[in-house]
Amino acid sequence: MTQYDFATGEAAKAADFANYFCSYSYLYHQKQMLMDHNRMRAYHSAIMYNKSMFEGKVVLDVGTGSGVLAIWAAQAGASKVYAVEYTDMASHAKNLIEGNGLSGIVEVIQSSVEELDLPCKVDIIVSEWMGYILLRESMLDSVIRARNKWLKPEGTLFPSHATMYWGLVSYEEDRDQKIKEYQDSLYDWE
Repeated sequence: MTQYDFATGEAAKAADFANYFCSYSYLYHQKQMLMDHNRMRAYHSAIMYNKSMFEGKVVLDVGTGSGVLAIWAAQAGASKVYAVEYTDMASHAKNLIEGNGLSGIVEVIQSSVEELDLPCKVDIIVSEWMGYILLRESMLDSVIRARNKWLKPEGTLFPSHATMYWGLVSYEEDRDQKIKEYQDSLYDWE
């Protein structure tokens, strides 16, 4: 049994870290993301419609997963792509990249971004860091760390920004039940 150090919280941090990455190492999870056609089309279009930005550039793909963004960056003309993946999905990404004849351009590195060691700064960082409700996958911290450490001052992030809109939704038949649940939860705090 893991002992918990209340002063540092290290056991909890390690457990959270392991649980977070666990699901990303399975093909079914990667398939679920690849089947999101709207998201995949948006990434593909962003890269392919901006080929001139990728031509001859060095690219870092943070959390490459299946390697699809790294493949597209190479197809758009990048001279070198570092595809970084913490989980064992890195071996699948490597096979996919080799199968597409891009192993001379795309280098798969199994590492966390925080422990990554590259031979140079990069021109572009691509990452599919957004999850459900924009922040679900919690990869933004890793992308920011990669940006701060590896991106050239004149470099580019793909995507570079996001906008989140929130709106209240009410269904007449559920409203009374939701109000009761809300009131009950407040009662617990009294």
